[in-house]
Amino acid sequence: MINNTKTKETLNLGGVWKYQLDPDDKGMELGYNKPDQDVSSWKDMKIPNNWYLTEVGDYFGTVWFSTRFQAPDSYKDKKLFLRFGAVDYYADVWLNGEYLGFHEGMFNPFEFDVTGKIKLGGENILVVRDGAPRDGTEYIQADFSATPLSDPYKKHQAKDISQIKGHMIDAMHRNGSFTKFRGDGNSGGIWDDVELIARPDVYIDFIKIFTRIGVKKDWLGDKLDKQDGTGLVAVDVSVQNTTSQIVETELKLSAVPHNFDEDSKTERIRKVVLQPGKNQFKLVITIQDAKLWWTWDHGDPNLYTATVSVCDHQVEQNFGIKEVFYDEKAGQWYLNFKHIFIRGMRYISSLWMSEANEKMWKEDLDKMLDMDINSIRIGSHVEKDGFYTMCDELGLLVWQVFPLHYCVSDSDDFIERASEMILDMGMMLCNHASMGMWSVFKEPEIYLLPDKPNNYFRLCRILKETLGTIDPTNWIHLGDYREGVQNLMIGSCQPGDIDLKKIKIQPNIVEFGGDSIPCLETLKELIPEDKLWPPHWDTWEYWGLFYQNTFNNGKVEMGDSLEEFINNTQAYEALVVKEQIEALRQRKYQPVSSMYLYYWSDPCPIMGSGLFDYYRRPYQVYYSMKEVYTQVLISLEWNADPYIIGRDKIYDRLNTFVGKVWVNNDHFYEVENAVMSWKLIHEESGDLICENSIKASLKEDSAEIVDRIIWPIPHDAIAGQYKIEMLVKDAEGNTLSKNDTKIMVR
Repeated sequence: MINNTKTKETLNLGGVWKYQLDPDDKGMELGYNKPDQDVSSWKDMKIPNNWYLTEVGDYFGTVWFSTRFQAPDSYKDKKLFLRFGAVDYYADVWLNGEYLGFHEGMFNPFEFDVTGKIKLGGENILVVRDGAPRDGTEYIQADFSATPLSDPYKKHQAKDISQIKGHMIDAMHRNGSFTKFRGDGNSGGIWDDVELIARPDVYIDFIKIFTRIGVKKDWLGDKLDKQDGTGLVAVDVSVQNTTSQIVETELKLSAVPHNFDEDSKTERIRKVVLQPGKNQFKLVITIQDAKLWWTWDHGDPNLYTATVSVCDHQVEQNFGIKEVFYDEKAGQWYLNFKHIFIRGMRYISSLWMSEANEKMWKEDLDKMLDMDINSIRIGSHVEKDGFYTMCDELGLLVWQVFPLHYCVSDSDDFIERASEMILDMGMMLCNHASMGMWSVFKEPEIYLLPDKPNNYFRLCRILKETLGTIDPTNWIHLGDYREGVQNLMIGSCQPGDIDLKKIKIQPNIVEFGGDSIPCLETLKELIPEDKLWPPHWDTWEYWGLFYQNTFNNGKVEMGDSLEEFINNTQAYEALVVKEQIEALRQRKYQPVSSMYLYYWSDPCPIMGSGLFDYYRRPYQVYYSMKEVYTQVLISLEWNADPYIIGRDKIYDRLNTFVGKVWVNNDHFYEVENAVMSWKLIHEESGDLICENSIKASLKEDSAEIVDRIIWPIPHDAIAGQYKIEMLVKDAEGNTLSKNDTKIMVR
């Protein structure tokens, strides 16, 4: 069971540990778990760490770890617990030669009661057997099309993965990807903190905070339900009484502002009787004049600090008062009863989570805020707790996906193990103000093999029911591509020449984007020089090119040099992603309610589909997307049949170009007296063909056609490229949106 409370009496056991590889799994026979085992010949590794990032590299199998530590005498008469933040994937633990237990999982913390097993003031020996084997699934070739790829590098499909590791074991953008080697890049290791924790005999081991915005019917007036300005805070408290005695005491709850100035405190004191063992209680307080938690673009991410205490133990937990509502029939999102449009981003800090830290998150999230992103989708993995805390404070709404990505087993055994882990995930994250929605599986029905596991109707439903016992308030999604959820990867996973107006667009676009090759500096770090140019396609496919996507779907031209090939892929991705965004935002609430780019940065050294590569070097798409993810956006819908994005827009002389000028306003307020202007120019000569300017107020939270461009192209029009430059300024002359669309005349 997850313990989500912190204590000041904590000894961090991180640092340099000894380790020994055990490829034949004979460590038990060799006595590696014994306290008198001589580990002087074992090598050193800094813990926490993913061993891929060390000299061990991409090793699959068992690694033994050993460390020695002293526990302070001040821990005498305390309950002592050995806590692991995360171990990937199977962990057996011994303390001073005594076996403590076993844990399976790669993201969820676990702990052991070591009271009476610790030598206070003396040396203790901690041994961990970490097993991270290659999954036993069979990878079956699923693509036999004619390409330059040899069979092992053509698309392969896992049959039934048994490990619950999500993106860390099977996903599209990682080394090996869809090849026979798609499991490469092992994330094994003790990758989060190891701690010795001291607690009193009576302690709080878990709190869960639910909030509601106060609503009351106006009985004396219009009889309508109205917000009354209060916040209802309900806290589930689990108290452990480790004595053999009944304890009569008080359970206290208080809430004070955390990140805003206000001199207020709300308290509740309840007399309780604690039986030996586990005791559960509900504490409820009403906060007057409640300050709500909003995404940063619609208000302040106001946070309170809850303090819960019993006997000599006290815990603190920050929380926000908010409600996220999903209208399942319409597929629309509401935050604090306000319709909200989500400009989202999918995020994974790294394939090797020990790399993630506050500096990385802060740099990434600051750039996201600069791009007007207001929501992040984490899937399919779980970030460290500090990431979600930062989202709480910055006002970024989180959609969390459980670590299941593609082709897992639907066996009863797998359902049992996954259910226990999703319970842990819910308990880990439920108190974060940023948490708004969940998915229990990334893509449960994406299989290229004819014999498909029945995960959607078996596994997903059980997982939803299980997670609902922890969070019965927020929406729980069974898995992409049902329930109003859709992926739109035009020119990548989908044909680049698809007619966008013949696609039935769903309300929630949880993935859109494209692929490209990173800059030459990064590419040279991936591909050996003798395989760079001309491309050795097997090597390039392994490192994420996706031959089929690039040439069959995207129809990108190679060019005559490596530099030209890089630019061609990046330029296409930049354009097709920009135009996906424009098209989706023109459909705001008709029906599009949320959209998440796939994704922020490449999680490992690959050719990916991020805005940044693994080394945080930007792709061209970063700049084009930044231009059109603004809260106010002006964009163009041109006349074309079929309506194809990401390509040249070609018009013949004597035809008529027609463009609808759209303006989105995602603010919760009207932009008064905005000035919207456009001009059509010949790009090479700068000749002005036509222009217009309109002054009007932009309705709050809207998407509207504000003008039309009609240009009968004369027979003597100059051939070449033309540009429609578009601009929105507010009444004070500040630029709110600047955008352009290019067309060709022949």
